[in-house]
Amino acid sequence: MKSKHASFIALALLAVLASGCEKPAIAVKSETVATVDGDKIGEAELNLALSGLGALGEAQAAEAKIRLLQALIDQRLVAQAAKKAGLDKAPEVAIAMEQASRQVLVEAYGERSFKGVEKPSETEVAEYYNQHPELFSQRRIYRIQELDLTLEPSRLPEVETKLKSSHSMGDFVSWVKEQGIKGKTAVAVKPAEQIPAPLLGRLSQMKDGQVMILQGRPGHVLVQQLQESQLQPVSLEQAHNAIEQAIVVEKRKVLMAAGLKKLRETAKIEYTSGYAPASEANAEDEKADSDKADEEPAN
Repeated sequence: MKSKHASFIALALLAVLASGCEKPAIAVKSETVATVDGDKIGEAELNLALSGLGALGEAQAAEAKIRLLQALIDQRLVAQAAKKAGLDKAPEVAIAMEQASRQVLVEAYGERSFKGVEKPSETEVAEYYNQHPELFSQRRIYRIQELDLTLEPSRLPEVETKLKSSHSMGDFVSWVKEQGIKGKTAVAVKPAEQIPAPLLGRLSQMKDGQVMILQGRPGHVLVQQLQESQLQPVSLEQAHNAIEQAIVVEKRKVLMAAGLKKLRETAKIEYTSGYAPASEANAEDEKADSDKADEEPAN
């Protein structure tokens, strides 16, 4: 049990090292716990990192604090070395740092503005459970073989036709190789809750052995075969807490979308030519035509 928890802490420490690379612009008053070449690490920063590990016992928290502090020291050393190498001046790094800073503000704004979302009622929880059988009462573990093909759009009908006429996925893969179509194959085993909702909706209706084609990233097509699925349902009692969290998240998204709509309505957003969304570009063209018509003298 101890080694298992130590492994969890080790993974969390890696996450700490990988996250955030700049001190806040406004210094937070906090007792200094360590200094790295003049760069102070405050107790507040250490406690924030500790909170990211979730609930820990007293002994576990003490052990984690020691390791987290060392991780923060390593983070400072690497960041200082990067600055000495001038990496903070590299355009792509500067842009990434600005984006990371904005994302922190977005998350803080959302957390503070919508933290008062009401806890869902028992009726809401039960309704959510019944509306998503693919996640709960009919939950399955899926074994999926995926073939990622590099393909010109013009060849898609040919591939679809061959896939339908193939006796097995093996036959189809052999044909793909004969045609010189580049591809990578992989097999994944995933529970329903780890599969994106649109894909899960299709998978839950498929029988073992059936195949579907999905549009991948530009220039790619995904061929997925459901090799097998095993029914592992989850009761309402087992899923209760997860459903509560999911409903709260959905409510926050609705509130955030409404808040964002208001922000857009009051903000002045100007696009450089060629970058405006089609709907807004058309509206601008119509306005320009209307203004031009108003300016023309009447005959």
